[in-house]
Amino acid sequence: MCRLKPCIIITYDTFPSNIIERMSEFGWDPKKYQTMNKLDFVDCYSATAGVTEGVVPQPFDLTSVSIYLTAVMERLGNREITIVLDSLIPIFSETESKHAISFIQSIAAKVKKAGGKLILTLSTGSVHPELFHKVESLVDGVVELRMVEEGQMLRRYLLVRKMDRRHITPRLVQFDIIGGRGIQLKLSRIGFLWRRPSLSHSAPKN
Repeated sequence: MCRLKPCIIITYDTFPSNIIERMSEFGWDPKKYQTMNKLDFVDCYSATAGVTEGVVPQPFDLTSVSIYLTAVMERLGNREITIVLDSLIPIFSETESKHAISFIQSIAAKVKKAGGKLILTLSTGSVHPELFHKVESLVDGVVELRMVEEGQMLRRYLLVRKMDRRHITPRLVQFDIIGGRGIQLKLSRIGFLWRRPSLSHSAPKN
């Protein structure tokens, strides 16, 4: 968004207002980008809490969600759009797997046509392993986040498991979330080079 490229967040896990609050804690100004027509939400969560205005009324009717998403993409210019879908878990829980996969493929096609990026979130162990691997096969990049207990502290680690057309060395990298700054990687200065933009790249395959 800092580059003035539009972003759409499809939320199944929380209210858009909570996401806006969290973004503000990272030092971003989401309301500014909303005013600039560079940030919008496809709210698939609020309807499950009884909210009826300004939301997707049937969040598990994936055809309706796709149509709603298309309208939002067109409103934002439908060019170089980043779409974040958080999370896939409710979709797989409430719909047939084949419909969920088709939905992902449909969004991927829309994003590819717009020259954008698609970022999906899915927790390990939340779906059958075969289905999890199917989702992995649909994307170019897979980044795994882990919480590891060390002593009496929980530490965050990141592992790049897959990145299309890139040679990667699978290695856990510790990171922290810093208020007002976002993610800060703790990298060794010797023998490991990381290009930060790759962190959020999870685009559909050709």
